[in-house]
Amino acid sequence: MEREKKLLLAVEQVALKEKEVLDLKSENEELKRKKKEAETSKEHHGYEMLVAGFERARKQAGFFFPEMKFDQLDPIKVVHNGALVDDDEVDAEGGDDHDPEA
Repeated sequence: MEREKKLLLAVEQVALKEKEVLDLKSENEELKRKKKEAETSKEHHGYEMLVAGFERARKQAGFFFPEMKFDQLDPIKVVHNGALVDDDEVDAEGGDDHDPEA
């Protein structure tokens, strides 16, 4: 009888531990999701700041040079090999034109 009680207690403890493991796995997945969401939000915020700064610079250039049009300026384009191209294209070629310090 004593042995049966110990066995029953051990089974209950295993069941509790299995539930704890499932809860921790669920919590881990939620934390991973939140981390990814925060990283995406941070990247998006960085892009918004880039665009805001670019618009500010475009307006200042228009102030100093009112006779010029700056409509075709694009914050995610670079001049590469005599053409206005996406920054990703230059990265894929291994060029340095996307770096204003280069």
